[in-house]
Formats: sequence, structure tokens, C-alpha cells
Amino acid sequence: MTAPTARGNARRPRLLVGAATAVLLLVLGLVLGLRPGDGDHGCRVSSTGSATCGLWWGGALTATNSALPAAVATQQQATGRRLDIVHTYHRWYDDFPTASERALAGTGHLLLLNWEPVDQQGGLMPWASIAAGAQDAQINDLAARLRTLPEVLVSFSHEPELKWPKHGGTADFVAAFRHVHDLMEADGAHNVSWVWDMMGLDNPSWLARYPQLWPGNSYVDWVAWDPYNSAGCEPDHQWLSFAQTVGPLYRWLEAHGFGDKPFMLAEYGTVEKPGDPAGKADWYAGIPSALSALPNLRALVYFDIGAPPANCNWQISTSAISARAFAGLARSQPFRGTATLDIGAH
Repeated sequence: MTAPTARGNARRPRLLVGAATAVLLLVLGLVLGLRPGDGDHGCRVSSTGSATCGLWWGGALTATNSALPAAVATQQQATGRRLDIVHTYHRWYDDFPTASERALAGTGHLLLLNWEPVDQQGGLMPWASIAAGAQDAQINDLAARLRTLPEVLVSFSHEPELKWPKHGGTADFVAAFRHVHDLMEADGAHNVSWVWDMMGLDNPSWLARYPQLWPGNSYVDWVAWDPYNSAGCEPDHQWLSFAQTVGPLYRWLEAHGFGDKPFMLAEYGTVEKPGDPAGKADWYAGIPSALSALPNLRALVYFDIGAPPANCNWQISTSAISARAFAGLARSQPFRGTATLDIGAH
């Protein structure tokens, strides 16, 4: 399968892996019992500049800082498949990428760095002030750090539905996104691919607002959203299969001109099904067949964190049967097959 070609000046997702990294990946695979060439190592870049992979497999893990590499290794060992994407979260003034994130990038993991415009106390920073240049020094500093990495994904102010209008209006979000993008480009951080990440609410009011939040084709590399099956832990939420959870916004995006960008679930998850011990395992088991109707969905990043909200536990390990089903999903055919991604230069 070939990833859609972006219009205009938009860039295509890339994963840059050098010879030294390939050796490290091989060593890691041997340590974790993953066989070279079995399709479970994620994307590879050839000498001609194309990458082969199945769907990109990723996770956001509970562990942070120095514990993160061990948590990644533990999940990889449990599932028998490496994490192509490791998703982490940072406030505006955090000093990142951390040493652990750099170590993961050095072993071929693609970092998805979530950069939130909140201060160290959680105070919201106005999008308009970022767009006006009030935070340029911080943007420049981060660009200098990021350009020392291989390919990296950056999500600016993800899930703006949660922050609108506290951060500002839709035009303020677009202006801030564009300003951060353009300043990092000017600073030489050409290894950054940009992720536009929504909650993905499919009610009419938000579907009407999403086009107003769109930064533009030349500013976005991946279109992402964060769907959850939260039956029983959020009021009035009914149990939905993976197809029912993901499909509505997928179809809306395809129908409204976003389908020439690769789609990503930057977060997704399910809780246990009330009254059905096998319900969560069945939810995972239904994903491979559902993906056949979602061909532009190119990356799935599971939210293996118990909260938020605190009463919704998305974690893989909520039951032994769920953990086994998730490991089966990791090794299922959609994540083992080969596909070609055009990783053309920025």
C-alpha cells in the first residue's frame, strides 16, 4: 500500500535509520527474542530511500524519564513486537527530548513528542501570544534540540477541543500552529514531521469546527485523533467496537478532503466491558478485520495509561485475557505485512 501523496508543500512521513541504528535494533531484537526479518521490527529504510513496513505500531506508556526505556522493552517483550512509535508528553518549558527519549531515538524508535502550551503549574498559555512571537525563544531552543535527532513527530497543542476557548479561538490555534512550524523550519529542524491531533468528536458542532482548526496542507504531515471506547466509565457512553469507535471520524475526514494525508490514532484504547470478562479481549481481536475498511489509517498508538479520567483504565494489563489478546493484535497480519511509504525529502 502506498501512503497518500500530500498536496502543495506538505511533507511526507519519514523514518531515517542508519547502519549503526540497524545494528542496535538487531541487538535489541535478539535480547527481546524478536527474530530478524519476521516482520515485527517496524519500518526499514532502503538505499533507494523507501521504507517497508506494516501499519506503524506505537504506544504511550505510564513510565517517564529514566524508566521509559525499560517500560518500552517490557512491553516489546510481552507483545513480541517492537514499538515503532513512542508517544510522550511535555509542557511548554520542559527540557526535552530527555536522555531516555534520545536513547530510544538512537535505537530506531520514532518519537511522537506532544508539546503542550501550559506552564509548569498547568496554566494555559494563549495561542495568540505564541503566534505573536512571545514564545519565540522557547521555540528556537526546542528546534535546536530536535534537529540533533533522527526523524521526529511533533504534536502541538493536541486535542484543542479541550482547551477551546480557554487558549483562544480557532483562528488563534491555526496561527500558533503555523508560527511554531515556520519558526522551527527557519531554525533548520527539517527532521520534524507535524501531527495535527484532535480528540475526534463526531458531534455536528465539532465537525463544523474542525475545518476552522485546520492549519493547512503545507503545515501538516499526519492527521491524528484520539478515539476511546469508554463504556461504563463515562456517563451515557455505550459499548462500541473498534470499528464503531474509529470509523465515524475516519469516514468524515475522507469525505471532507483530508484523505491525502496519512491518518494516525495518536491515542486509542478501551476499558474492560462491564459484565463481560472477555469483552476487552474481543475488542482487540476485532481490530485486524476492522482495519481492512480503514486503509488510510497508517499508525496506531495505544494509550497504555490508566487515566485520564481516573476511573477509565485503558491499560493493557487490566486482565490476563486482555493482555494476551493485545499481544495477539501486535503480531496480527496488519502489523506484519509490508507497505511502502514515500519518505521524500523535506
